Amino acid sequence: MKKYTEPMMDYCKFFDTEEEAIAACREVNRGLNSKDPACCAVVDGPEDNYAVVDLETAKDLLDFGEESQLPCLVVTD
Repeated sequence: MKKYTEPMMDYCKFFDTEEEAIAACREVNRGLNSKDPACCAVVDGPEDNYAVVDLETAKDLLDFGEESQLPCLVVTD
């Protein structure tokens, strides 16, 4: 899997379970820290599911500014 050094704008994948989303997020974030702009986060999906999205999308979805703590899950190894 290619490692990203730039923010992954518009990155979004949906999963049926939280466990699947966490595993996918962990894979995308492998080797990154939670402050890396290329990091992704797990958020509630639009239906009864979960989404792995880039941090900027997570901020937009959750309507928080850069200074706020995101109420989402960022998984790194």
